[in-house]
Amino acid sequence: MQRTYQFSEIGPSHAEGAIFTMLVAAGRRQGFAGGAQVLHRGDAGKGFWVIETGQVMACRFGREGERILYGVLGRGDLIGELACFAGVAQQVNAIAEGDVELVWIEAGQIDRLLESEPKFARWLLNSMANKLRAALDRIEGDYSLSAQARIARVLVHLALEDGWDLDITQQQLADFVGVSRVTIGQALSEFAAKGLLKRRYGGITITNSAGLAAYSD
Repeated sequence: MQRTYQFSEIGPSHAEGAIFTMLVAAGRRQGFAGGAQVLHRGDAGKGFWVIETGQVMACRFGREGERILYGVLGRGDLIGELACFAGVAQQVNAIAEGDVELVWIEAGQIDRLLESEPKFARWLLNSMANKLRAALDRIEGDYSLSAQARIARVLVHLALEDGWDLDITQQQLADFVGVSRVTIGQALSEFAAKGLLKRRYGGITITNSAGLAAYSD
């Protein structure tokens, strides 16, 4: 499965700045081909990855093999830091979407950086706080919003991040929102009928962002 957009529901990217540059220089770089599993749920948390280029999908798999998508992470985002700092096993699977370059930061390096670089601790706290915020927003949406409102919310977020022309398929959108492809199709048909968006092969063009945002409130 390929995406050409960058969508990090986790929060703002940390791709710019001295801390990101420092981590890239200090860690061990490794490339992964599209579809490769970077982290497995249940792995020991012995460090974390920093995304240098490309995108990585954070997900879990259900009993029937269905995929529950939690987010698509991009340049500057971290993968696996929750398990590392909490002393627990990895909580999600991380899968490369297309070719990616990642930088591995092991636990010992993290300890040294925390001791020598005060700004690094704030950087990490910012990253994890944004992940918590996104998780709370998603939980609230799952309980209080209709499927249509949740779909609209994701589309508005994508549009704000990447512009009005979104390269996203119905299946990709269904994976992230956690609804069936049929439900996605019905919602998109309704939005299109009201002039909020236009559907095209492999993508969606948002034509009325304010109207779509009203759906997500």
